[in-house]
Amino acid sequence: MRLPTTALACLLGGCAAFAPPVPAPVPAPPPAPAVTDLAPYFALLDQFAAGDPARQAALLADLASQLAASPGERSALRHALAVGAAGRAGSDPVEARRLLAALLAAPGELEPAERQMAAALQREFDARVTLYAQLARQREELEARIEADNTAHTRALQSAAAETARLRRELQRAETKLQAITEMERELLEQSEPEPPPQP
Repeated sequence: MRLPTTALACLLGGCAAFAPPVPAPVPAPPPAPAVTDLAPYFALLDQFAAGDPARQAALLADLASQLAASPGERSALRHALAVGAAGRAGSDPVEARRLLAALLAAPGELEPAERQMAAALQREFDARVTLYAQLARQREELEARIEADNTAHTRALQSAAAETARLRRELQRAETKLQAITEMERELLEQSEPEPPPQP
């Protein structure tokens, strides 16, 4: 009895050796990263670019109210973007840069794409602040040159007016002397004229 059992076990083991291998389980693909929708931020920029000053001011006030009513990183990002929007009358890139620096120091609920956009905006505001500083310096230099030119021109005019007045005084003195000389010559001529002979 033992022999058939052993043979049966060998037979079964041999069949198992010839069975096809069981495929290893394929790991599930990693979930696709969530795509952050930045369209609302760009739409906000478009609103400031296309709006008139009154509408821009109302929109900025509305964003400030939203930030006060429900503080959060996204509200703060929208508000900072509006403060420094290039198309807005009274745009303040210095304040916007400060707001973004504080926001990036503690990004909280911001997604990576939102943080990247905030960093890009901060660089853009930095560039604008630098450009405005250069323009202000150039304007000051130009105004100083214009002032110096005006001062030099005024001095030249004053000098020319003084020279003209001096020449007029000299001309008047010369005319007075000429008149005196003419008078003296007339008197001398009158004195040198021979007296008429006496009548017989």
